[in-house]
Amino acid sequence: MQITVIGAACIDIIAKSKDKIDADISNPADINLRAGGEARNIASMLARRGAEVSLITAAGDDALGALLRASCREIGINTDAWIIKNSANTCVSLTAMDSDGTPSVKMNAMTAPESIKAGDITKHKNLIINADLLIIDLNITEKALLAALEIRGEKPVLIDTVSPEKAHRISDYLEHVDIIKLNREQAESLSGISLDTKERVKQACFNLVNRGAGRVFITLGMAGACAADKNNAIFVPAHPVAVKDVIGAGDAFATGLALSMTKDLRAQAQQAVQFAHDHLKRFE
Repeated sequence: MQITVIGAACIDIIAKSKDKIDADISNPADINLRAGGEARNIASMLARRGAEVSLITAAGDDALGALLRASCREIGINTDAWIIKNSANTCVSLTAMDSDGTPSVKMNAMTAPESIKAGDITKHKNLIINADLLIIDLNITEKALLAALEIRGEKPVLIDTVSPEKAHRISDYLEHVDIIKLNREQAESLSGISLDTKERVKQACFNLVNRGAGRVFITLGMAGACAADKNNAIFVPAHPVAVKDVIGAGDAFATGLALSMTKDLRAQAQQAVQFAHDHLKRFE
């Protein structure tokens, strides 16, 4: 299966406190540096499961960018379409977590994907045309997004909406989307519906389906997920888990969706929830 992923790649700096974080002291912590970013995480998980993956992203012409690109190549991700920017720094995300793995503070500098132009996408159109699946995270601009959607033809598209603010980049193009993955806040932003009850979660799903999306998946944390198509909306529960790593759980969910494209709605949602569940159990 050939998959092309477009979006963000970054260096994650993750500090996990040995005890509950106290803002008044210097907290002893385990600090890790690793490759991250929504698109890169999804590409990595897919490559590790045997997919042939190409990643279109942007990085700075710096040491972190070189490290990030090398880490992708090591696991078999095609990085030939990377846009290297002399004038931009490689994206960095910093997360401080309590001892139980709950994020306490998040900060990021994610400007590099915003520098991807429509022409950069067009230059690598063969990676989109020849892919069995196109996955896009909305860290890229609306113009770059539209260029990718225009090239992709009839090939299926999976959209990861990334954040409530960036979710609106797909608002006018939902008819081009086969699968859209959102969390609660992103779904509220894009649908305009407050997701305070299960019925309202379903309403948000059908709002997006009626606007053109093929299948909609809204993640609900430990409550599982809601999935919908034009015929039905269902809830899939999550299993209890001792959380070790919440970072990338949404990307694991998207990976499960990508690898279950041919399954029915419930089976696809169940696989995605299972992927996220398995990710929550490890810290690496």
